[in-house]
Amino acid sequence: MTSPSHSGQDGAITLLVAIGLVVLASMTAFFSARSVLIDQLASHNHARSSQARLAAEAALASAQSTLMQSPNVGDFMRKRTPCPAKVSGPEWQCSDIAVAPLPALSETTFSVVAVRNLVLSPHVVSLLASARLTGQNSHAQVRESVWVPALSPAPSNATL
Repeated sequence: MTSPSHSGQDGAITLLVAIGLVVLASMTAFFSARSVLIDQLASHNHARSSQARLAAEAALASAQSTLMQSPNVGDFMRKRTPCPAKVSGPEWQCSDIAVAPLPALSETTFSVVAVRNLVLSPHVVSLLASARLTGQNSHAQVRESVWVPALSPAPSNATL
């Protein structure tokens, strides 16, 4: 026959084991929920960055369309703007390009700068497009170089 004090100790040990298992299950659930939250934040961040990159590419396509419609690259480069930080010197020409607003991306601010080196490559215009999604802290930049004919007008005294 067992003593009554020994069976009371068995109940206390069972209670401690049960409490330990509940605490362990609670911690597992907490860290699992935290992991799901972090994965969700990462996927939202990836979606916003992809949206910003696509918006910058749309601005780049709009600038390319504007460039191809311009008969003369000199007319296209008339609206002067400060050059980007890595481009300096008198041989560089930088121009701000207006991008038509896109109704689907009304919360996005666009910026496109056309840059060319007048000395080394006057026929190559580098288009630097950036897009910023307001309120989401997402920003993307894309760059593309385009070859354009840079024609100078014929002298007024030229004979044909």
